[in-house]
Parts: sequence; C-alpha cells; structure tokens
Amino acid sequence: MKQLEEGSTYAHLDVNNDGIVSDAELLAAERVAELEAKIERWRNQDALEDRQRMIALIAMLSCIFIVFWLLTPFVSIERIDATNALVNLFLTFNTGVVIGFMGLSALGRIKGNKE
Repeated sequence: MKQLEEGSTYAHLDVNNDGIVSDAELLAAERVAELEAKIERWRNQDALEDRQRMIALIAMLSCIFIVFWLLTPFVSIERIDATNALVNLFLTFNTGVVIGFMGLSALGRIKGNKE
C-alpha cells in the first residue's frame, strides 16, 4: 500500500478514493493496461488483415480484368503477341499475391486455433 501525496499522478489508481493505493488497485491497473495493449494489438492485426485482403482482391480482379480485356475484339492478335511475356508476368505475379494471401490466412487460422 502507498499513501498518495496531494495531486499525485497516481491518484487515478485509487479506486475507492481513500488516499491509499493498495496492491489490489495496482494489480487491477496493471491488468487494465495489459488488456488495453492486447486490444490495440488486435486492432492493429485486424487493420493489417483488412489491407492484405484488399491487396489480394485488387490483384485477383486485375487478373480477371486483363484476361477478359484480352479476349475482347478491341485487342488485336498482334498486340497480344507483342505483350505476351509482360501479361504472363503480370498474371503470374498477381496470382502469387492471391495464393500467398490465401495460404497465410489459412496458416494464421490454424495457428490461432492451437493457441
């Protein structure tokens, strides 16, 4: 237990306003701080997963768009032949992004279930 001085910065820990901070009040304050830190980590992880999900979605949609665009009559066979290597690289990279996201998401769920 600790007797508080007038205007102490630890006055907020004195829950029952008796001017003394007990071990129980200190323990409760530590638990609250731990829970707040854990909630902040969860929020940050959720925001990270949202960004990753958006990146994977954009990669997947861009692959679909490119394939459909190449199948339209607006793109000539000569242009397709000229850009074949670049389009293959683009599709391979974006498919890798989508597969990587799906794999890491599944791994995260498996790891989360073990904890």
